[in-house]
Amino acid sequence: MAMMESIVGEIKPKPFVEQRRRSIIIDYLLSTSTHGLRGVGRAYSTCNRFFWVGIFTIASSLMLYFVVSSVRQYFTYATQTSVEIRLDRKMPFPAVTICNANPYRLDTMNASLVAFLYRQLLSNITFNQNLLNPLAIPLVVDLFNRNQTEELWSIGFQLSDILLGCVYNGIDCSNSFTRSLTSALGNCFTFNWQTSTPFFTLADLGNTLLLREGLQMIFYVPRETNFPVEYFNIGLNVLLHDNDEFPLSIEKGLFLAPGLSYLITYRKSTETFLPSPYSQCTSDVSSDLRALYKTTFADNNASDSVVYSESACHELCEQAYIFSQCSCILPIPFFTRKMLTLDRNLISVKTCNPITNEFLCAFTAKQQLAASDQLQTAWCSYCTSQCKYTYFTSDLSSQAAPSETEKAILAAVLLNASNTTTVLLPNDFAQRFDYYMDRNYLRIEVACGSKYVTEYKQVATLPLIDMFASIGGQTGL
Repeated sequence: MAMMESIVGEIKPKPFVEQRRRSIIIDYLLSTSTHGLRGVGRAYSTCNRFFWVGIFTIASSLMLYFVVSSVRQYFTYATQTSVEIRLDRKMPFPAVTICNANPYRLDTMNASLVAFLYRQLLSNITFNQNLLNPLAIPLVVDLFNRNQTEELWSIGFQLSDILLGCVYNGIDCSNSFTRSLTSALGNCFTFNWQTSTPFFTLADLGNTLLLREGLQMIFYVPRETNFPVEYFNIGLNVLLHDNDEFPLSIEKGLFLAPGLSYLITYRKSTETFLPSPYSQCTSDVSSDLRALYKTTFADNNASDSVVYSESACHELCEQAYIFSQCSCILPIPFFTRKMLTLDRNLISVKTCNPITNEFLCAFTAKQQLAASDQLQTAWCSYCTSQCKYTYFTSDLSSQAAPSETEKAILAAVLLNASNTTTVLLPNDFAQRFDYYMDRNYLRIEVACGSKYVTEYKQVATLPLIDMFASIGGQTGL
């Protein structure tokens, strides 16, 4: 009976100094909350003790297996995609970037070309338009390399040269554009940029009864003052993009011809990826991208708000390789003054001169990079994907314009002696009003096709907290 009481632990505990090693272990086995160990401590025979030891070992092995499996599953960083369709009544209206398809004015461009020609030849010569036309690209490159930014702005069309009116939901928006400079399309103008004041959302409404909510812009595209070269077209380039996204108009924009009224309806969707270690995406804007943004935008506040662009990063790494081979870069698709070397140092660069053999060297280097996976890995490996992509899926439709009624309204404004607009009109505009309006009128309406945003999100299959919850559950079992 005394032995049974000793096993079950019902006798009075001895002082600690008198306890033997065996009794300490038995006391622990009897007091622990682990059922298998308590069974070992209460075992009344050797066979019973072996039974409980076996059960405890099997259960501990299973627990350890599932715990290790949970930890290993977490460190695979497995993900899945969740899809949510969300109503957003205060959705920001997208940024709309407008560029003239022919970026340079004939009069201002010719004045700069004549000065450029005299500066190159150092003497007065007889020239005509056919002599000036091939010098357009060399002039633009020369102005940029000499940091003559103001003259670069001046040779292109200004917004006031082409814009007749801008209304957003009945609110005048003629002054809500942010200016940017591109090498391919000259001066561009972005409506509703991130730093614009005011910043428009779908909830911003005026006091006017509207047939259709959205942005309405009316342009007069003065084709008679376009610079006459074969690689420029007639019309406007229009791009819808996120409010802080770098506009790549030459790659993604829509080219619209004058003489029509266009309706662009859009639906918004986003893709969001998890950062490292779940993916290789990044949101960090590197120093060469920031330098590109500052070169493109006249407003520093606008350039500081631009987010990371994977497409722009790849263009820059291509230019970096070209510079390493030719000590100059190509002027297309955008201007930039800074570049990252292979060892990630930011250096100043110049644009290749098309009059010399620098262009040939640059094209050869570009072909080499495109043909070599090793070169692309070495120079462009840091251009990882964006952590967020925003898409505006657009439907484009058009109809004949302007109507006779609208022409009468425009005539009352443009032919009035007190007309204060600065749109570029030909000298005989009043005598041939219908002819010029039919040729050069262009109307653009941008409307939201759905207030529902489709969001695709990459989420962790096993978040950290779920891993600890799983371990706790396995341990409890």
